[in-house]
Amino acid sequence: MEALGHGGADRGWLFALGAHWFGCCAPLSRHATPSQRATWEPGLHDGSLVGALAVTEPSGGSSFDGMATAARHVDGGFRLDGSKTLVTNAPDADVLLVLARQFPERGPLGLTMFVVPRTAPGLTIRPIATTGLPGAPMGDVVMQDCHIGLDATLGAPGAGLRVFQSAMAWERTLLLAGFLGAAEHDLARAAHALADRNALGHQAVTHRFARMHLRLAAARHLLHDAARKLDAGREDITAAAMAKLVTSEAVVECARDVAHLLAGAGWRGAPLDAVAAVADTMGTLFASGTSEVQLDLIARHTLAVARRP
Repeated sequence: MEALGHGGADRGWLFALGAHWFGCCAPLSRHATPSQRATWEPGLHDGSLVGALAVTEPSGGSSFDGMATAARHVDGGFRLDGSKTLVTNAPDADVLLVLARQFPERGPLGLTMFVVPRTAPGLTIRPIATTGLPGAPMGDVVMQDCHIGLDATLGAPGAGLRVFQSAMAWERTLLLAGFLGAAEHDLARAAHALADRNALGHQAVTHRFARMHLRLAAARHLLHDAARKLDAGREDITAAAMAKLVTSEAVVECARDVAHLLAGAGWRGAPLDAVAAVADTMGTLFASGTSEVQLDLIARHTLAVARRP
């Protein structure tokens, strides 16, 4: 992912690819039944099928307590009613992982993740326009008396929170890896452009480049550390939150720095579209949970460690 970004891949495409891999494929591989794997994994892995994770809702965001999408057991399967929004890849998705409330009396422990094919009766997907990341198709997902089979449960009934946390461990850790590469790509192009103008002799300019490099190096260290834990079979929610928070803030600040350095040239789109880079990176501050969500997770872990005897 870093190499793709460093090579100049569109940030929207990187975001869509990451959402497919880490938001859908990773939790499906971890929690699917043999039948679900046989049905979905070959196409999702070779790219002939597109996956999406549908959690955020129009009214309550990603709050588990306020989740309104409901799942009810009916003859032959389940019925889903509710809506999701800002679902990356929804307009192109062949299969969606949908988080719904199956056992209302259990609170967050009553959520279940469902594997919902695009062809499910009662499922409607509407494309939506967003500011930034035009290469990442977004959509609303509406379920009205949407019928799915008994084999649609991903993980155990009521284990939706655990499946969602699995998705977030992967997505928060790795979704923005491509954006690190893209930031380095922009930094290098900005440096070449300013060298051509003989502008690199000014301390105000060189110090800004130094700070950009430091931010990206720190983010990469945290991201790679969290990724190594995933490789070792550990889905560390705190490490993922740290990687996501620091990386998102780093790529936003670097995009702003590049825009400042290129000034009017960046505004005009040469040697790169600095304004588009700022718009594309701003969305990373709330994707996979806002910065405040990540800070809450980190604070909980920090305080728990501090209170140990």
